[in-house]
Amino acid sequence: MAAVDRLFVYGTLRPGSDNKQARRLANSARHLGLATMSGRLYRVSHYPALVAAKLPEDSVKGDVFEGVTAELLQKLDEYEGSDYTRELAEVTTEDGRKLSAYFYRYALPTDQLEWIRSGDWHSQP
Repeated sequence: MAAVDRLFVYGTLRPGSDNKQARRLANSARHLGLATMSGRLYRVSHYPALVAAKLPEDSVKGDVFEGVTAELLQKLDEYEGSDYTRELAEVTTEDGRKLSAYFYRYALPTDQLEWIRSGDWHSQP
């Protein structure tokens, strides 16, 4: 099995985000486009949290990148910190392709957080 070099991002690492790590990702990997994955999105503060879906229709919108190196993933792991774990999931691109990609799952409780029903961090005010 080939190593996975794709990353699904749904919050502060998405294109257009104004931070060093989002720019590093955009400059180091190829943006494949918009994608979705099963999950539920919550607002932590000025950043979101993705956790497992509670309902079959729960979906998170984001972007998928390809050509993400181990060195870049290490930097992004540091950026995400201990509140997130990097895991593999299946994502679906806009054209219907199913791809394996890493993503960052929130590792803390979400019961006191606001659920982002749209599943799209970019749609938030």
